[in-house]
Amino acid sequence: MSTSGTYGFNMSRDDLISASLRLCGVFASGETPPAEDITNCAQALNIIVKSMVLSGLPLWCVQDIAVPMVAGQAQYNLSAIVGSPLPLRILDGYLVDNTTDSSVTIAMTSRYDWDTLGLKSTQGIPNQAFYDPQLNAGTIVMSPVPVDSTHTYHVVIQRQIQDFNLSTDNPDFPQEAFHMLKWALADEIALEYQTPVATRQEINMKSTKFKEGFFSSPLAQEQASVQFTPSERSR
Repeated sequence: MSTSGTYGFNMSRDDLISASLRLCGVFASGETPPAEDITNCAQALNIIVKSMVLSGLPLWCVQDIAVPMVAGQAQYNLSAIVGSPLPLRILDGYLVDNTTDSSVTIAMTSRYDWDTLGLKSTQGIPNQAFYDPQLNAGTIVMSPVPVDSTHTYHVVIQRQIQDFNLSTDNPDFPQEAFHMLKWALADEIALEYQTPVATRQEINMKSTKFKEGFFSSPLAQEQASVQFTPSERSR
């Protein structure tokens, strides 16, 4: 028995588009889709990929970002630090003492609790934070306001999934997602290309199955125990 010994299989944006068009019966194997069809399908692919961040917590989109604390500065623009238009959400955070390398958990505060928090200008060592995700920027606000610059806030974020811009762009997904992406795109474009009803139904069924299977797998969901504790604050 002889195997390849390689693991580098990949697909480009146009590979996914051609595969999805074949599923819809629009073009036969070996035919090249016109440029207009490629453009339309690329738009559809970007639309569905952007919506997939709502399907779970893609582990490859989780990043630990170091935010140096500045004395007297409470607000920090995470979008500028990360280099992304908008970190979608904050998953966790901890404060590291730069002199001792020890760390403590930073509690994430809801908007209501932040609004009702007194003495927001008090300076000290931060122990809680509030994340304000707006369309153009995501801002983290620390409390108490850092009294010095001896700490670094490590914030664990979920970033956005990258766009498909060029024909040669590879998916911002692990290899195991290519199957799901092919069927998801076929499901998205099938009606536009007037695919027969029976075929559309089969494509939709398989697309749903493969998407649910992928986003419930260890590639997209962390395999760890979960603990729940009651909040000491309430409305």
